Amino acid sequence: MILFISDLHLSPRSPGATSLFRQFLAGRARQADELYILGDLFEAWVGDDDIDEPYNAGIVAALRATSDAGLSISLLHGNRDFLLGD
Repeated sequence: MILFISDLHLSPRSPGATSLFRQFLAGRARQADELYILGDLFEAWVGDDDIDEPYNAGIVAALRATSDAGLSISLLHGNRDFLLGD
């Protein structure tokens, strides 16, 4: 199964969307073979120094845990998170 998501615009100001995304990563996403994130995962990502911000670090950790569980995750940068690095 291949899953596609886009334009989540995650931020601390959207706790409902954040909660649903974390539930998705811990549940349904782990049943898939691949996940494609088609841009604008974050409302804004101003550079990889943002990884130290606790909210962003939590999202990255959730993605890492899902990847470590076997899901292949690919990311297409959007106009709000084009500064995302590796």
